[in-house]
Amino acid sequence: MLLALILAALPDTPRAIVLTPESGALELVVVAAPSTAMPMSLVDARKMAEQLRYEEAVVEYQRYLATPDRPLAERAAALLELGFIHLVLGDQLSAETRALEALELDPKLTVPSSAPAKQVDFVAKMRKLYLARARLELQPRDDADPPYVVKVKVIDPEKKVSRVLLRHALTSTGPYYSSEMRCEDALCTGSIPPPKDVSSFTAWYFVEALDPAQLTAAKVAGPDSPLQLSVVDQKPWYTSPVVWGVTGAALVGIATVVFLLAPQPPK
Repeated sequence: MLLALILAALPDTPRAIVLTPESGALELVVVAAPSTAMPMSLVDARKMAEQLRYEEAVVEYQRYLATPDRPLAERAAALLELGFIHLVLGDQLSAETRALEALELDPKLTVPSSAPAKQVDFVAKMRKLYLARARLELQPRDDADPPYVVKVKVIDPEKKVSRVLLRHALTSTGPYYSSEMRCEDALCTGSIPPPKDVSSFTAWYFVEALDPAQLTAAKVAGPDSPLQLSVVDQKPWYTSPVVWGVTGAALVGIATVVFLLAPQPPK
């Protein structure tokens, strides 16, 4: 009853689900970082989990995860909560998959200090597995880079990555095209080809690392939740005054050299 009163007084506060292995129940623990626009699907999922309606909660969590443009921290917490529910239901593979997805979104994700040992051990195991896996980290562009350049850092403790691909599209639903990124040491660079005859465009993309068997070893985003890149007033190279200035100076220099080296007419 007391828990219900606390949760009723804090309707907009994200909650972390804590597995209690002794009873099989799920306890909701209030955590920080308030949100004022939590989707009803997530609210319903957490209520169902609190009421031990786990199968129904799984459906609502999946409905929430299909919602685009949610904050990464909120999405990561929901994925971990769903992983705990799978753990209660005895689906170890789904539990581990969801926990790893949560850690990919938020590597610092933790459980409350009051969580049972089984849950703490599960998250610790998943964190160890996550740190041993190949990972991609998006890197900022240099000032001199065009706005459609994408850079990632490859973290590959077990040396499983053989190729890194930039998947890109001009709509959020695809189709996605691929181009191989150029890698020097751990830094890989690629670019999204701009459409012809336009100066502004928006592209959606994700980055995928492949192992020697051409299976996915790591990803940044994905086709269901791609990253977005917008280029505004990107002028073609031949319209740039800087290019014309440099080209003009080069032509004047060449003409001067040719004039000086040319044989002089007889006097």
